[in-house]
Amino acid sequence: MKRLSYFFIILLTVISCNSYYKNSTQSTTTKHNAELLQLFKADQEDRKPGVNWRNRIQRDKVRKKRVLELLKANKVITSKDHYNAAIIFQHGGDTLSSSLAVKMMKRAIELDNTISKWLLAAAIDRDLLRRNKPQIYGTQYRKLNGKPWEIYNLDTTKITDKQRKAYGVKTLAEQKEKLKKLNQEKSQ
Repeated sequence: MKRLSYFFIILLTVISCNSYYKNSTQSTTTKHNAELLQLFKADQEDRKPGVNWRNRIQRDKVRKKRVLELLKANKVITSKDHYNAAIIFQHGGDTLSSSLAVKMMKRAIELDNTISKWLLAAAIDRDLLRRNKPQIYGTQYRKLNGKPWEIYNLDTTKITDKQRKAYGVKTLAEQKEKLKKLNQEKSQ
């Protein structure tokens, strides 16, 4: 009787592992959304030097609207789809966009934990700044009216350097060094 019980436990384990394997490979064989990829590429083209920023803002709005439609239609499926959507929302310019960028990056990482977490940290920082709160990772820099570069409104108490490193973000000391170099390059 014991042997029969062990046999059924092993059989159930094999069946459940096989079922898990089939389900996990289905998500990796799903094709990425080609339209979303094109929207992502257009977004990146609009970030190149020399692009008219007023026209870019309008194109960003159009892209954001289309990604929202794709989300409603359940057309954002794969990790790459969520990543592409996050990038587009990251450039959306409002708190709805920035919160969606965070949500999309979290989902992209859930689906593929090999994706760089830096964009999630940047999305979180940008979302906080858009809500008039200090960033926590230190991914957002600014330069105003000829003044030196600075890390924009950073709360250094919420995240440790170890957590920053886990997200691919520079430590506080490395960020200070980066600022020094940025400001030396501009003054030369």
